[in-house]
Amino acid sequence: MDETIKGYLTQVESEFGHEMYYKDIKLKHNHWIKNVNLKNDRDILNKLFYNLRFFSKLEIKGVLCEEIKRLKSLHNNLEQAAILPLSPVDGRYSGSNELISLIKEIDVEEQMNRGRLLPFRDSILNDLKYTKDIETLIFVDDIAGTGGTLEKFVKCHSKSLEGKKVIFIFLTATRAALDKFSAIQEKYKEIDFEFIHYHELKKVSSINILSKEEYKRLFDIEEDLWGKGNNNILGFKQSELLVLFSHNIPNNTISNFWHPSEEKWKRLFTRITAPNRKMQNYSNAGKR
Repeated sequence: MDETIKGYLTQVESEFGHEMYYKDIKLKHNHWIKNVNLKNDRDILNKLFYNLRFFSKLEIKGVLCEEIKRLKSLHNNLEQAAILPLSPVDGRYSGSNELISLIKEIDVEEQMNRGRLLPFRDSILNDLKYTKDIETLIFVDDIAGTGGTLEKFVKCHSKSLEGKKVIFIFLTATRAALDKFSAIQEKYKEIDFEFIHYHELKKVSSINILSKEEYKRLFDIEEDLWGKGNNNILGFKQSELLVLFSHNIPNNTISNFWHPSEEKWKRLFTRITAPNRKMQNYSNAGKR
């Protein structure tokens, strides 16, 4: 094994070995890297792994705590505010719910130290229908990749958001998502938006870690995993991101890290997901 990656594995195991994704990372990496046989292919995968941006639970909690305390100082201690998950419009559980759990955990820790992060029991809400009389709404999420989730959310709930201060906090965002934020602000001028992101993510093709030949070879590896034209090649809609959170790996991350088929490809990280529920056609139920 290359000495650089060997040393890096030792470093991340020491620093993050208590996190679920980095437990037994040397063994996991050994299985993953053996998906390819050529040295050049292994070099490509190792460059991706070396540049993967990991957000530990501790770092995420630190970001959330600092940002909420900053907003408290700007918005009357959040006494007229509520914090909510940026849930997909179909109501699915998402990374935003994980962040809400961490905010609650921070509040508990603050109270154990005779402090308080949140002013009220209902400072965290799970549904917009309870926010009619609340002036400021703060939505949290881990990633704005394409900006599609946010765009659909605002379109679906624009009437409920009118006349309010609406703040979106993202751990990470891409340039495409930031451009989408600007377009949303321009379209929905009756809503007072503020978009906050902690870290901007860049495409692999723009950060110069791979040569043109290596990038083409990476695309071929990904295409071989999924088949031509698949949306997951290089990450969802070719996001080309290198990011991992303590609670999950997003589908925007280059897919050879998380490809779901254990038979075709030994993944390095398991993406936490589940199949869609099969919908019963009740309109035809009971018909013969």
